[in-house]
This record gives sequence, C-alpha cells and structure tokens, in this order.
Amino acid sequence: MIRAVYAGGMFGKKKTQDKYDEDKDLREGRFVAAEQTNLPLNDFMTRLISQELPLLDSHERTDIYRLLREYAESGGAVITSQEELPTRIREILDL
Repeated sequence: MIRAVYAGGMFGKKKTQDKYDEDKDLREGRFVAAEQTNLPLNDFMTRLISQELPLLDSHERTDIYRLLREYAESGGAVITSQEELPTRIREILDL
C-alpha cells in the first residue's frame, strides 16, 4: 500500500492537535523580517505598521517613515502599543 503525502494533513493536522492558537502566534510569534528592522517599534508593532503601509499613498508612507526616524533620533522608548505611537502617525493611520 502506497500512502500519498498530502500537504494539508502533513502541515495542517499538527496545528489542530497541539491546540495551535493563530492569534497568539501573531501576537507573540517570532518573525525574522520584523527582527531585521531598525525601527523604534517592537516586533508586533512592526508587523502591524507594515500591514497598514501598503494602504497609504506615498506621501503618507514618507511621513510615517520620517516621523519614526525622528522619534528614534530623539531617544524615544520602544513603542509597544498603538497608544504609544506619535500622534501624527495615529492620525495618518486613523487609529
């Protein structure tokens, strides 16, 4: 008897058996791309901002980059929540 390798069972089944929590993984998971940035944001906030940037026009994206750079240069603490974002960034993102 030959058993075919089925990707759905191979990759998806374990997640349901070990009580995989997608929301927890998004909030607490490890994302190498987020770790390789030079931003005053923690990994979770880096991922949130990166998901919003494609929805903005180039002028708004440029403003966000500039504001984050200025925030980092001023010695601001690492941003860990939306409430800690500079006011202008929250306005641009409509938070």
